[in-house]
Amino acid sequence: MADGRRRTFLELDRRVSRLVSALYASGHEQGDRVAILSKNSIEYFEIYGVSSGGLIPVPLNWRLSPRELSTILTDCRPKTVIYNASFKDTIDAVRSLTPFQPHFVSFSDDPEYPSEYETLLAGGSEEKVSRQISSEDTACLLYTSGTTGKPKGAELTHRGLLANCRAAIGEALHLTDADISLAPMPFFHVGGMWYHLFPSFAAGCTTFVLPEFKPAEVLDLIARHRVTNVHLVPTMIHALLSQPTLKQTDLASLRLIFYAASTIPFELLRSATKAFSHCGFVQGYGSTEGGMISYLSEDDHRTASAQDRQHLLLSCGKPFRDVDVRISAAGIGEIGEILARSHMVMAGYWENSEATRLATADGWLHTGDLGRCDGEGYLYIVDRKSDMIVTGGENVYPREVEDVLFSHPAIAEVAVFDLPDEKWVQKVVAAVVLRDGFETSPQDIISHLKSQMASYKCPKEIFITKDLPKSGAGKVLRRILRERYSTIRSGEM
Repeated sequence: MADGRRRTFLELDRRVSRLVSALYASGHEQGDRVAILSKNSIEYFEIYGVSSGGLIPVPLNWRLSPRELSTILTDCRPKTVIYNASFKDTIDAVRSLTPFQPHFVSFSDDPEYPSEYETLLAGGSEEKVSRQISSEDTACLLYTSGTTGKPKGAELTHRGLLANCRAAIGEALHLTDADISLAPMPFFHVGGMWYHLFPSFAAGCTTFVLPEFKPAEVLDLIARHRVTNVHLVPTMIHALLSQPTLKQTDLASLRLIFYAASTIPFELLRSATKAFSHCGFVQGYGSTEGGMISYLSEDDHRTASAQDRQHLLLSCGKPFRDVDVRISAAGIGEIGEILARSHMVMAGYWENSEATRLATADGWLHTGDLGRCDGEGYLYIVDRKSDMIVTGGENVYPREVEDVLFSHPAIAEVAVFDLPDEKWVQKVVAAVVLRDGFETSPQDIISHLKSQMASYKCPKEIFITKDLPKSGAGKVLRRILRERYSTIRSGEM
């Protein structure tokens, strides 16, 4: 932990055994859910470990409101909720909103805190609990963000999680027990889980756990502890590049930056590869429901430095060895929905057969992402199917517009989305965050766009704001932007 606490693999194994036996002794049965509400911590590894005894961990997004958390708990009905004491007020509110009462157990980073969790462990045994567990049993229940509707619980299997480990370690990341990982990604998110809770753990890496991402602290820890690899999302990379201490920080130990979870602007990636020129880059594309689907390797990133290969930086690479990918109803270079098939794909959505049927029709996972494949087999994400804008009968993909907006020297962050319009039905608009010390106007930005792309793709309005609403994975929440700007005129905020 960044707070100085340490745990060996042997100590962790013994504590997991104690936790599993204590939960069974308190009345749990195989298949019961155990929910977790906490920022990243050592205890998170232990609570995830209950899957080894046939129980199902359910990580909760600590950024959600009590009402949203209550909706998830009501859906999966865990027998126990283990939470960090810093979320006591949230849990008190959740209790009053939840129609059933699981057993709530608290823990704390403060050694003086009377930890109910430690009391629970003290009553357990280090002997392994014997249960028959199938590779197709649910190992973890991970809820989607719910940005477009009610959250759904994706059932990830033991077989799927192991397949993710093998793909990540063997093909994309090449982790070993000599590596030192830094874990700033939230463990409630599939990115933090697949990179740190499983591949880094399975490879025997030393892992420094951060409760949350702080750019200055990340740079300091890389330098002080000789970190070799880190998983970041594009917004985190942008924050590191903006740090005034970046050029003075010794980052020579860093051999790999793995980036994923959302699309990355071309200009941001070029800036990052220049700033971390000594370091390899790997991009991963996947989803909660689909596991790891494709990756852009270190060799691909190096190849992309050639003038005629720079387009590779716009792709998310080629599918993993044991993953089948196709584009629905589209030929080479044509845009369609990305479909995936592998052992990593979820078993289904928790107690939601209709959503499962729609997502896995014809034996393929329908990702909801729009993309295309080139003649070499590289996959390109165009946008989310739900984010595509139809304006005046023309399809506009927000990411394409965002890439051009990022070439404006004053723009640091951007999100393109739609608002209702009497004439166009949907109109293209954008919210932008300016770089420190820069000034511009909506008119100037629109003029910049019109010089580089078709006029129907250009935003009709530009909103200049101080920040963009984001999920725990760093994805911009366009739904929130639509609500925020539905009654606001261009240039305000």
